[in-house]
Amino acid sequence: MTEATGTTDHGFDLTGRRAIVTGASTGIGAAIASRLAGAGASVVAVSRSGRAPDADGVIGLVADLSDAGQLDAVIERAVEQLGGLDILVNNAGFADRVPLADLDRATFDRFIDLNMWAPIRLCQLAHPHLAACEGAAVVMIGSIDAHRPSVGALTYGATKAAMGSAIVTMAKEWMNDGIRVNQVDPGLIDTPLAGEVVAAIRADDARINMVGRVGEPDEVAALVHYLVAPSGRFANAASFLVDGGALSLGPSDLRDHA
Repeated sequence: MTEATGTTDHGFDLTGRRAIVTGASTGIGAAIASRLAGAGASVVAVSRSGRAPDADGVIGLVADLSDAGQLDAVIERAVEQLGGLDILVNNAGFADRVPLADLDRATFDRFIDLNMWAPIRLCQLAHPHLAACEGAAVVMIGSIDAHRPSVGALTYGATKAAMGSAIVTMAKEWMNDGIRVNQVDPGLIDTPLAGEVVAAIRADDARINMVGRVGEPDEVAALVHYLVAPSGRFANAASFLVDGGALSLGPSDLRDHA
């Protein structure tokens, strides 16, 4: 039985697997790191603070991925701790909402650096280690904004959509190495980053999706767990929504179920 799944299904067992999760101090990243460790993986949780979930098998690593030197060193530093690499989860990113009228080049470049270049660079550096093992998997954490960007999310949505395209190329180029690459696009999730928005929605009792509530970090982590586990080995080069049906819910649906 695995702690993370509460089942004897060995398709979700990650014993002996070695994982890196970026942006893992809180929220979705912390939930992913905890869940993978709970399934038996050894996990390096990368963040600017170095704070890591309090879970057996999780090691914290301090790195600012916006700094080129730290970015280029983080994979080797993590592999030194793990002894190899089977799983890479790129969760770290820049998520500020910036109206087009206020967008400047420095802010635009920060979106590109953290939401596109950092995960791509980490994949480049991780490739030799991933190719050396069997059943390697990469997961990008995107956003529902990759499909339908919100007001103020021109660059955020564009960078997440770009990564949804990039995973297809990565999966094609690396399929002979046995490395699968997928993306998970969450809707609104109850994290510290989204705290104000979540509080406003709850206060207004607003219906934002079919499920009728915001998501929880572990509900995203559960999908990531599937994608990196043996049970998910047929999933490749795909983006998976976990948004409570928000993207499918239109104005007429809201009227009919008011």
